[in-house]
Amino acid sequence: MATPLLALDSVTKEFGSIRAVDEVTLDIPESEVTAVIGPNGAGKTTLFNLITGRYELTDGQIELRGERIDQLEPQDIVQQGLARSFQITNFFPDLTALENVRLAAQAQRTGLTPGALLQHYDDQSETREAARDVLKRLDLLDIAEEQAGSLAHGQQRHLEIGIALACDPDLLVMDEPTAGMSPDETVETRELVEDLAEDITIVIIEHDMDVVMRVADRLAVIENGSLLTVGPPSVVREDERVQQAYLGGETA
Repeated sequence: MATPLLALDSVTKEFGSIRAVDEVTLDIPESEVTAVIGPNGAGKTTLFNLITGRYELTDGQIELRGERIDQLEPQDIVQQGLARSFQITNFFPDLTALENVRLAAQAQRTGLTPGALLQHYDDQSETREAARDVLKRLDLLDIAEEQAGSLAHGQQRHLEIGIALACDPDLLVMDEPTAGMSPDETVETRELVEDLAEDITIVIIEHDMDVVMRVADRLAVIENGSLLTVGPPSVVREDERVQQAYLGGETA
Protein backbone atom coordinates (compact mmCIF):
# COMPACT_ATOMS: atom_id res chain seq x y z
CA MET A 1 0.00 0.00 0.00
CA ALA A 2 1.35 3.44 -0.91
CA THR A 3 2.68 5.65 1.86
CA PRO A 4 0.05 8.30 2.71
CA LEU A 5 0.93 11.93 2.11
CA LEU A 6 -0.02 12.75 5.71
CA ALA A 7 -0.16 10.21 8.54
CA LEU A 8 -1.53 10.80 12.03
CA ASP A 9 -0.59 8.17 14.59
CA SER A 10 -2.41 8.17 17.96
CA VAL A 11 -2.55 11.97 17.91
CA THR A 12 -3.70 13.29 21.29
CA LYS A 13 -4.17 16.76 22.75
CA GLU A 14 -5.08 17.52 26.35
CA PHE A 15 -5.96 20.88 27.84
CA GLY A 16 -5.65 20.23 31.56
CA SER A 17 -8.13 17.47 32.36
CA ILE A 18 -9.91 17.81 28.99
CA ARG A 19 -8.84 15.49 26.18
CA ALA A 20 -9.83 17.47 23.08
CA VAL A 21 -8.28 15.00 20.61
CA ASP A 22 -8.11 11.39 21.68
CA GLU A 23 -5.65 9.03 19.96
CA VAL A 24 -6.66 9.86 16.39
CA THR A 25 -4.97 7.64 13.81
CA LEU A 26 -5.71 8.73 10.24
CA ASP A 27 -3.98 8.43 6.86
CA ILE A 28 -4.50 11.12 4.22
CA PRO A 29 -3.95 9.68 0.71
CA GLU A 30 -2.33 11.80 -1.94
CA SER A 31 -4.54 13.35 -4.66
CA GLU A 32 -7.77 13.00 -2.69
CA VAL A 33 -10.12 15.28 -0.75
CA THR A 34 -10.65 14.14 2.83
CA ALA A 35 -13.44 15.91 4.72
CA VAL A 36 -13.30 15.96 8.51
CA ILE A 37 -16.82 16.29 9.90
CA GLY A 38 -18.47 16.12 13.30
CA PRO A 39 -20.60 18.14 15.74
CA ASN A 40 -19.47 21.46 17.18
CA GLY A 41 -16.86 20.86 19.87
CA ALA A 42 -15.89 17.47 18.46
CA GLY A 43 -12.23 18.47 18.16
CA LYS A 44 -11.96 19.13 14.43
CA THR A 45 -10.28 22.54 14.58
CA THR A 46 -8.02 21.40 17.41
CA LEU A 47 -6.94 18.53 15.17
CA PHE A 48 -6.15 21.03 12.39
CA ASN A 49 -4.16 23.14 14.86
CA LEU A 50 -2.09 20.07 15.69
CA ILE A 51 -1.51 19.20 12.03
CA THR A 52 -0.35 22.74 11.23
CA GLY A 53 1.85 23.17 14.29
CA ARG A 54 -0.19 25.79 16.15
CA TYR A 55 -0.60 23.39 19.07
CA GLU A 56 1.92 20.94 20.49
CA LEU A 57 0.85 17.31 20.71
CA THR A 58 0.33 15.74 24.11
CA ASP A 59 1.08 12.36 22.56
CA GLY A 60 1.36 10.64 19.18
CA GLN A 61 3.07 11.84 16.01
CA ILE A 62 2.35 13.35 12.59
CA GLU A 63 4.30 12.59 9.42
CA LEU A 64 4.31 14.32 6.04
CA ARG A 65 5.76 12.12 3.27
CA GLY A 66 7.13 9.81 5.96
CA GLU A 67 8.96 12.58 7.88
CA ARG A 68 7.81 13.82 11.27
CA ILE A 69 6.49 17.38 11.33
CA ASP A 70 4.84 17.51 14.76
CA GLN A 71 7.98 19.00 16.33
CA LEU A 72 8.32 21.78 13.74
CA GLU A 73 7.23 25.41 13.97
CA PRO A 74 4.20 26.38 11.82
CA GLN A 75 6.32 28.31 9.32
CA ASP A 76 8.62 25.32 8.92
CA ILE A 77 5.64 23.05 8.26
CA VAL A 78 4.57 25.44 5.48
CA GLN A 79 8.06 25.16 4.03
CA GLN A 80 7.57 21.38 3.96
CA GLY A 81 4.52 21.78 1.69
CA LEU A 82 1.51 21.99 4.02
CA ALA A 83 -0.55 25.20 3.98
CA ARG A 84 -3.80 26.18 5.68
CA SER A 85 -6.72 28.46 5.05
CA PHE A 86 -8.45 29.50 8.26
CA GLN A 87 -12.04 29.53 9.49
CA ILE A 88 -11.85 33.32 9.69
CA THR A 89 -10.15 35.60 7.21
CA ASN A 90 -6.44 35.97 7.87
CA PHE A 91 -4.81 38.73 5.83
CA PHE A 92 -3.52 42.32 5.98
CA PRO A 93 -6.68 44.40 5.40
CA ASP A 94 -4.82 47.60 4.45
CA LEU A 95 -2.73 45.90 1.76
CA THR A 96 -4.02 45.09 -1.71
CA ALA A 97 -5.11 41.60 -2.63
CA LEU A 98 -2.01 41.27 -4.79
CA GLU A 99 0.37 42.34 -2.02
CA ASN A 100 -1.22 39.90 0.45
CA VAL A 101 -0.62 37.01 -1.93
CA ARG A 102 2.81 38.30 -2.93
CA LEU A 103 3.96 38.40 0.69
CA ALA A 104 2.90 34.78 1.12
CA ALA A 105 4.80 33.79 -2.02
CA GLN A 106 7.83 35.74 -0.83
CA ALA A 107 7.72 34.11 2.60
CA GLN A 108 7.70 30.67 0.97
CA ARG A 109 10.80 31.52 -1.07
CA THR A 110 12.88 33.66 1.29
CA GLY A 111 11.15 33.87 4.68
CA LEU A 112 9.62 37.07 6.03
CA THR A 113 12.88 38.49 7.34
CA PRO A 114 13.35 42.28 7.53
CA GLY A 115 15.87 42.04 4.70
CA ALA A 116 13.44 40.11 2.52
CA LEU A 117 10.63 42.57 3.17
CA LEU A 118 12.87 45.48 2.18
CA GLN A 119 13.86 44.04 -1.18
CA HIS A 120 13.89 46.51 -4.04
CA TYR A 121 10.64 46.52 -6.00
CA ASP A 122 12.39 45.19 -9.09
CA ASP A 123 13.64 42.20 -7.11
CA GLN A 124 10.05 41.22 -6.30
CA SER A 125 8.97 40.67 -9.91
CA GLU A 126 9.06 36.88 -9.60
CA THR A 127 6.85 36.78 -6.52
CA ARG A 128 4.48 39.40 -7.98
CA GLU A 129 4.05 37.28 -11.09
CA ALA A 130 3.42 34.20 -8.95
CA ALA A 131 0.83 36.18 -6.97
CA ARG A 132 -0.91 37.30 -10.14
CA ASP A 133 -1.06 33.68 -11.32
CA VAL A 134 -2.74 32.70 -8.05
CA LEU A 135 -5.29 35.52 -8.30
CA LYS A 136 -6.01 34.58 -11.90
CA ARG A 137 -6.71 30.99 -10.89
CA LEU A 138 -9.14 32.24 -8.23
CA ASP A 139 -10.81 34.66 -10.66
CA LEU A 140 -9.65 37.58 -8.49
CA LEU A 141 -7.27 39.27 -10.90
CA ASP A 142 -9.71 42.14 -11.50
CA ILE A 143 -9.52 43.13 -7.81
CA ALA A 144 -5.73 42.67 -7.49
CA GLU A 145 -5.12 46.35 -6.63
CA GLU A 146 -8.05 46.73 -4.23
CA GLN A 147 -7.52 46.79 -0.47
CA ALA A 148 -8.25 43.37 1.00
CA GLY A 149 -10.40 44.87 3.76
CA SER A 150 -12.76 46.42 1.22
CA LEU A 151 -13.55 43.18 -0.62
CA ALA A 152 -16.85 41.31 -0.39
CA HIS A 153 -16.92 38.44 2.10
CA GLY A 154 -16.74 35.72 -0.55
CA GLN A 155 -13.81 37.46 -2.23
CA GLN A 156 -12.02 37.76 1.11
CA ARG A 157 -12.43 34.04 1.77
CA HIS A 158 -11.09 33.21 -1.70
CA LEU A 159 -8.19 35.61 -1.15
CA GLU A 160 -7.39 33.76 2.06
CA ILE A 161 -7.28 30.53 0.06
CA GLY A 162 -5.03 32.32 -2.42
CA ILE A 163 -2.60 33.24 0.36
CA ALA A 164 -2.33 29.54 1.21
CA LEU A 165 -1.92 28.61 -2.47
CA ALA A 166 0.92 31.13 -2.81
CA CYS A 167 2.94 28.87 -0.51
CA ASP A 168 2.84 26.25 -3.30
CA PRO A 169 1.52 23.45 -1.07
CA ASP A 170 1.28 19.75 -1.80
CA LEU A 171 -1.37 19.53 0.93
CA LEU A 172 -3.97 22.25 1.56
CA VAL A 173 -5.84 22.22 4.87
CA MET A 174 -9.10 24.20 4.66
CA ASP A 175 -11.07 25.16 7.76
CA GLU A 176 -14.74 25.85 6.87
CA PRO A 177 -14.12 27.66 3.56
CA THR A 178 -17.85 28.37 3.00
CA ALA A 179 -18.55 29.80 6.48
CA GLY A 180 -20.78 32.87 6.30
CA MET A 181 -21.25 32.66 2.53
CA SER A 182 -24.38 33.21 0.50
CA PRO A 183 -25.73 30.26 -1.52
CA ASP A 184 -24.13 31.62 -4.70
CA GLU A 185 -20.78 32.16 -2.97
CA THR A 186 -20.99 28.65 -1.54
CA VAL A 187 -21.44 27.17 -5.01
CA GLU A 188 -18.48 29.19 -6.29
CA THR A 189 -16.31 27.98 -3.42
CA ARG A 190 -17.35 24.36 -3.93
CA GLU A 191 -16.41 24.62 -7.58
CA LEU A 192 -13.09 26.20 -6.57
CA VAL A 193 -12.33 23.31 -4.21
CA GLU A 194 -13.15 20.84 -6.97
CA ASP A 195 -10.77 22.69 -9.30
CA LEU A 196 -7.96 22.82 -6.72
CA ALA A 197 -8.38 19.12 -5.98
CA GLU A 198 -7.23 18.31 -9.51
CA ASP A 199 -3.62 18.91 -8.49
CA ILE A 200 -3.53 19.44 -4.70
CA THR A 201 -4.36 17.04 -1.88
CA ILE A 202 -6.99 18.66 0.35
CA VAL A 203 -8.18 18.10 3.91
CA ILE A 204 -11.28 20.12 4.68
CA ILE A 205 -13.53 20.89 7.63
CA GLU A 206 -16.92 21.86 6.27
CA HIS A 207 -20.38 22.07 7.83
CA ASP A 208 -22.35 22.30 4.60
CA MET A 209 -23.10 18.63 3.96
CA ASP A 210 -24.07 19.25 0.35
CA VAL A 211 -20.57 20.64 -0.25
CA VAL A 212 -19.00 17.76 1.66
CA MET A 213 -20.84 15.07 -0.26
CA ARG A 214 -19.96 16.67 -3.59
CA VAL A 215 -16.24 17.34 -3.08
CA ALA A 216 -14.98 14.64 -0.71
CA ASP A 217 -13.47 11.32 -1.72
CA ARG A 218 -13.46 10.24 1.94
CA LEU A 219 -15.11 11.34 5.16
CA ALA A 220 -13.44 11.17 8.57
CA VAL A 221 -16.01 11.55 11.34
CA ILE A 222 -14.84 12.97 14.69
CA GLU A 223 -16.92 12.65 17.85
CA ASN A 224 -15.79 13.73 21.32
CA GLY A 225 -12.21 14.01 20.07
CA SER A 226 -12.09 10.46 18.71
CA LEU A 227 -12.20 9.14 15.16
CA LEU A 228 -15.58 7.45 14.82
CA THR A 229 -15.17 6.13 11.28
CA VAL A 230 -13.55 6.91 7.93
CA GLY A 231 -14.57 5.90 4.42
CA PRO A 232 -16.28 6.93 1.19
CA PRO A 233 -19.24 9.32 1.64
CA SER A 234 -21.72 6.75 0.34
CA VAL A 235 -20.63 4.31 3.04
CA VAL A 236 -20.18 6.73 5.92
CA ARG A 237 -23.58 8.37 5.48
CA GLU A 238 -25.24 4.97 6.00
CA ASP A 239 -23.35 4.26 9.24
CA GLU A 240 -25.88 4.29 12.09
CA ARG A 241 -23.28 5.69 14.52
CA VAL A 242 -22.67 8.62 12.18
CA GLN A 243 -26.37 9.25 11.72
CA GLN A 244 -26.84 9.34 15.48
CA ALA A 245 -23.78 11.47 16.13
CA TYR A 246 -23.98 13.88 13.25
CA LEU A 247 -25.85 13.34 10.00
CA GLY A 248 -29.15 12.47 11.60
CA GLY A 249 -29.24 15.63 13.67
CA GLU A 250 -28.65 19.27 13.09
CA THR A 251 -25.51 19.88 11.04
CA ALA A 252 -22.99 21.79 13.11
